[in-house]
Amino acid sequence: MIIVETKTQKLYEISPARSHGENYMTCPVCSETRKKKRDKCFVWNADKGVGHCCHCDATFSSRTQLTSRQSKDYAVPVWKNKTGLTDGAVKWFEGRMISQATLREMRIYSDKEWMPQYGRDTKVICFPYFVGDRLVNIKYRGPQKSFRMVKGAELIFYNFDCIAASKELIVCEGEMDALSFIEAGYKNVVSVPNGAGATDLTYFDNYVDNLGHIERFYIAADFDEAGLKLRNELVRRLGSEKCLIVTYKGRKDANELLIAEGGLAVREVIEGAQEIPIQGYINLSERYDDIFAMYRHGLPEGNRTGIAEIDEVIRWEVSQLAVWTGIPSHGKSEMLDMVTVLLAVCHDWKTLFFSPENYPIQSHYAKIAEKLIGKSFKQSDMSREEFDRVFDYIGDHFFWLDPYEEPTLENILGRAKQFVQRRGIKQLVIDPFNSLEHKRDRNETGSEYVGRFLDELSRFAKRYGVLVHLVAHPTKLEKLSSGIYPPPTLYDISGSANFYNKADYGLTVYRDFVNHRTKLIPTKVRFKNFGHPVSEGVLLQYNPRNGRYQVPPGGINLLDNSDWLQPKQQQQADFPNDETWTPGSGLPF
Repeated sequence: MIIVETKTQKLYEISPARSHGENYMTCPVCSETRKKKRDKCFVWNADKGVGHCCHCDATFSSRTQLTSRQSKDYAVPVWKNKTGLTDGAVKWFEGRMISQATLREMRIYSDKEWMPQYGRDTKVICFPYFVGDRLVNIKYRGPQKSFRMVKGAELIFYNFDCIAASKELIVCEGEMDALSFIEAGYKNVVSVPNGAGATDLTYFDNYVDNLGHIERFYIAADFDEAGLKLRNELVRRLGSEKCLIVTYKGRKDANELLIAEGGLAVREVIEGAQEIPIQGYINLSERYDDIFAMYRHGLPEGNRTGIAEIDEVIRWEVSQLAVWTGIPSHGKSEMLDMVTVLLAVCHDWKTLFFSPENYPIQSHYAKIAEKLIGKSFKQSDMSREEFDRVFDYIGDHFFWLDPYEEPTLENILGRAKQFVQRRGIKQLVIDPFNSLEHKRDRNETGSEYVGRFLDELSRFAKRYGVLVHLVAHPTKLEKLSSGIYPPPTLYDISGSANFYNKADYGLTVYRDFVNHRTKLIPTKVRFKNFGHPVSEGVLLQYNPRNGRYQVPPGGINLLDNSDWLQPKQQQQADFPNDETWTPGSGLPF
């Protein structure tokens, strides 16, 4: 496996004997130059993905080795070796309380670049993004709060190089905030590259291993709705036990505080950063920001799939447990797959599957691809360009656990936690319940075990901000007098009424073979702001070409075969404004 030395960022290859626990071996850095070349001075912790040499004090973290098909070719900007700023730009920075010494240290310069907001070349301030001496990206800031980055270049943290030598790290929302902390004397500060409102966290996914040695994170996002979302996502990914929350004494961000009260005030907010509330204890005063945001904006309505008839009765939210049931061959897994696909397309949610019934992975992959592209998964229908595009998209948004690798709940949730931290998953699918290796305590009844099992799923969902989907089969049903089976409910699942009692969402998928329709029946929605139960369900038609469900359109030729994946240019998003100067002001060019 490939590991990275945290200070030099050099890559080394090691071969641990064990995939779990600690491995003692020779150090890839110093052992070759030592007299005791065989001394096992290096310890590699396979569970945590970190290592340390007790002889040379080198520290290491894991670095996932991507296959050539998964690796991406990023555009590389040209370093013009410019260091100068226009007089107007220098005065503007002085107004923002940023000194020329800080600007030189961060290699900020003036230039002229084409800006899409104006459709022409215009004067800009350039914030270069480096890894060592390698230029990776540049953010251009033009007049009237206009921004862009280099098209196709890689996204990384701003001031990335400070990470390796830091044990504590400030994470803020924009370059100006990072400069403000540097101006106040903190060198250990990074900024997210694309603002709080952006959903692309590729920079986090790609470099999460580089953060493994950080002992404490100061989350210094802006005090607005987008900033609160960024703060919560960073805490979810980094772990609440490592994070402290920075607030700005009523100011919007660090630069506004620096301008109003000076560098001492900036230092005070870091020194006064608050720990995440102790687990198991809820302090209302520490939840004020979230409660006030709910007061201002109303209860969250949940996330929609884009199918109006479904969205009217059920909307999806993280930190919830959804239990699905249905008669075998009625389409439970197909319907669930479509929900995960729609939440990926509409909200960029990533999904982790534990799905033995969809094994081998190639078959499940093909179903996901068909739903995304709208065509059957064969060369005569799906073009090579579409295949390549959907391959990349699925690789970024859908992940599979090996169903034969210790299929216990403890192991599944342990691996899912790693996917939360490394890939930012927001959905976990366990399909089905009876495929797990269950560990029932001695003298524990079946109902008690199911209750404990579901409690563990619910706690995981809430702690890590994940929507957990559990598929469970019903017991054998009694036929109606008409000779057909009725739709099952969660109470019909074998084992316990707790499947209904513990669920936040309860869903039944029921297929009408006579009319060739399928019903999605929400039998339980715990919170009314996320929908409501509907006994008759939502009537849907299955599209055999691509596995999608939709409201019956009135004819087979009107079924949705459109491509749900539109090509996205990585750097074309609107970057949220971090302007805190005077209303309507731009750069003084």
